[in-house]
Amino acid sequence: MNRVAQNLLLLLLGGALLRISAFSADFANYVKPGFRPLVVAAGVVLVVLAVAGLALDRRRSRSAAREREAHRVRAAEEAHLAALVGRDPVVPMPVPVYEHEHEHEHEHVAGHRVAWLLAAPLAVIFLVAPPALGSYAVRRAEPGPHPPPPTLVEARSIVLKDGRVNTLSMIEFANLALDSSGSLRGRTVRLTGFVVPSGRDSGWYLTRMRIGCCAADALTMQILVKGVPAPATDTWVRVTGTWIPRRSRDTDAYAPPEMTASRVERTDVPDEPYE
Repeated sequence: MNRVAQNLLLLLLGGALLRISAFSADFANYVKPGFRPLVVAAGVVLVVLAVAGLALDRRRSRSAAREREAHRVRAAEEAHLAALVGRDPVVPMPVPVYEHEHEHEHEHVAGHRVAWLLAAPLAVIFLVAPPALGSYAVRRAEPGPHPPPPTLVEARSIVLKDGRVNTLSMIEFANLALDSSGSLRGRTVRLTGFVVPSGRDSGWYLTRMRIGCCAADALTMQILVKGVPAPATDTWVRVTGTWIPRRSRDTDAYAPPEMTASRVERTDVPDEPYE
């Protein structure tokens, strides 16, 4: 891979980052929304570096072409002068070879081939941008015990009102379900997530992924929904219903909280698919 190809690859990579961050919200499928300025900045830096590299290579190429032409003219003049005076021509000094043109090319062929692998994620981003994590990622994490939700909210600080629908995040609902005060009891709540089959007849999972940094460290947040048939897998829905208090614990292992749904509405994938 020569320098021109390397700079073009940098330009495409920077353009891909800008496409998913500055000109769309697709970046939220991979990292937290707060990382948007960093992704945009990284794209801008890569584009600037690529353009600067292309400009520098072009200037060096023009300079090398001028030197080669000057060398050819000097060689022709020396050959003509030598023929006039009857002597052998003096061989002119060779044109200096720029380090960036030929240095260690034979040593880096394998590395250059590997560098072309960077084109694969670029093609994916430009042609088929992967969606946010869904049921496939959840099933890959199975079989295994459900991890308890991270305690990122203080359950007692959440005020639920009677006689109205309380919109909660998945983690808020899960932490309230673990709260010994039973503040969820009898309260109507609304949650948003995507559908994952439970593998049993008693219900299906309303699911949302939570990330700390990027999709690679995603944690699964699930609520077992009962009382209504399961929509199609990976369908995003808003579920309105009430919490089902747990009567007894046969084991100390954590199990997702449950709710009885009174209404299930299909909805579009949110701009921020992760909590």
